Amino acid sequence: MKEKGLKEQDNLSGKEKKQIFSIFKKKEIWISGIIGLVLGAALIYLLGIIDVINIGNETVATFKKGKVTSKDVYREMDNNSTINYILQIADKSILDDMYKLTEEQEKEVNEEFDLVFNEYKEYYSFMYEKEEDIEKAFLSYYGFETIEELKEELKYIYKNNLYFIDYFKTLIPAEDIENYYNENITFGEINTKHILVQVSDEIKEKDALAKANEIIAKLNEGTSFDDVANEYADSVISEEVDFDSITAPTLAEEYVEASKNLEKDTYTKEAVKTDFGYHIIYCVNKADKPSLEESTNDIVEILAQDLEAQDEYIRYKALIKLREDNKLKFKDDELAEEYKEYCEQLNPTIEESTEE
Repeated sequence: MKEKGLKEQDNLSGKEKKQIFSIFKKKEIWISGIIGLVLGAALIYLLGIIDVINIGNETVATFKKGKVTSKDVYREMDNNSTINYILQIADKSILDDMYKLTEEQEKEVNEEFDLVFNEYKEYYSFMYEKEEDIEKAFLSYYGFETIEELKEELKYIYKNNLYFIDYFKTLIPAEDIENYYNENITFGEINTKHILVQVSDEIKEKDALAKANEIIAKLNEGTSFDDVANEYADSVISEEVDFDSITAPTLAEEYVEASKNLEKDTYTKEAVKTDFGYHIIYCVNKADKPSLEESTNDIVEILAQDLEAQDEYIRYKALIKLREDNKLKFKDDELAEEYKEYCEQLNPTIEESTEE
């Protein structure tokens, strides 16, 4: 979503919270992000792993449909990473088996990558002469060697998010989800683009309104929206803005209401005033209100915020449950005991079994 200049707050909800790059940090410090949730126990192992794992190819942990070997662990440790230990290898394999991304989901991952990469280029392109130099710097900043490697990690994060949603569904009553849908999901996604004439110390309100009306006059004469936006590109902001019932609260209310009143392929005949200035809005497309089934994942993410406020370790516990369901076992008694202690610190009722 491209909503620069329209957001009234930085803390987003609903679909925008699904954007996997909201937790996209340097690989070395992902222990504090979602990857950290996957690898929470890895810090506990850090001091002991070198002593108990041989460099051969011994099995160090097993789960229902696979295993982790010492060779796997050392391969990950040598790959410019300090946190990819046993749990990441096991969890990644389990999640790969559980979730096969659809073409649409793959597309979403790629689009979010493109969005962040393009923003990086926008801010730092002046530092580099060649496109490949920008790409190299981008990958280096996030701790990866290739685009493919980075995207694979993003798919892993995406699958983690899918699992968390499924886990939260087991904790949130279906009645609560349905009630939220009936009370809050009132319309489908609206795709718009707009031309914003800003009001500032340099541009007085009357002058901004005059220019906005001048732009509308051009549209009334039959000039296309894109052509007008290009004509005034030096003095206005032109962007695409997509939103729905869930993400609408992150936008200026006047913008949302004006967009809702537009039909497809029409524009506002009067400039829409917000705190940012005067907008001329064009409706690209309007979708029907989504079904309860289509909205469930978004609603679960919103309602899960209350669960996370009550228990800050709930995602760690979700991953413990993932491993428990997939019968994760450590071949080494010391690792098994450390992991058991880790689990008990988060949830004393969880007992981790070890293979004798």
